[in-house]
Amino acid sequence: MRPTRIRDNKMEFFDRTKAILFNPKEEWTIIEAENASHAKVFAGHLLILALIPAAAIFFNYWWSWNSTYTDAINQFGGYSKDMANMLKERMPFDAKWGIITAVQQLVIILGGAYLTAVVINAFSDQFGSAKDFNRAFALVAYSYTPLCVAGILYIYSPLAFLVPLAGCYGLYLLYLGSESQLKPAADKKVICFIISLIAVIVVWAVLSKIVPTITQSILIEQAKNDGLRNLQNLMPR
Repeated sequence: MRPTRIRDNKMEFFDRTKAILFNPKEEWTIIEAENASHAKVFAGHLLILALIPAAAIFFNYWWSWNSTYTDAINQFGGYSKDMANMLKERMPFDAKWGIITAVQQLVIILGGAYLTAVVINAFSDQFGSAKDFNRAFALVAYSYTPLCVAGILYIYSPLAFLVPLAGCYGLYLLYLGSESQLKPAADKKVICFIISLIAVIVVWAVLSKIVPTITQSILIEQAKNDGLRNLQNLMPR
């Protein structure tokens, strides 16, 4: 018999994360009964999870700089205060680039969840379901859980390839939750999952390509403008 209880609204974030990962069938039933708003799912679950890969990416950026800095000191015969100060002046830690990369990841995850939910909700009539953006968003947001949790592996670059593999488990969660969340017609359950699957994959792929490209274009233009201003400052007046 499937559980029908509704958990306390103050249920711990860690309990929900653990349950959707290790006991997804029962947890989807509980999520169905809660029918929380997309804003609540966003703030109480997805946003917190999205910070994991973002923070890991920033830490990896800092660690890479620190390793390069340490290697440079060793190449010059070991640590000394003067050497350390000289290297810090020549190769300072620029947190901007780490923050930009981390924010890009946040945009891809959070924006991807909303865009995917919009697409799934728009196609709801194709699988005989009533439009319900809250349920569509919950389906996508909770399906992102394995990907976001595994994002901690971005801390160590050689393990980063495992993050997309964890995302494949999220597609399984999508399959398990599509029926309870979207409530497709009995003869269109497969179509429902296929549309949801395509939406998740395509939106993620497009954003993963577009967001970094836009960011790089903006930064390049900014660098050109900064360089032009510096050149103008050097010119005699």
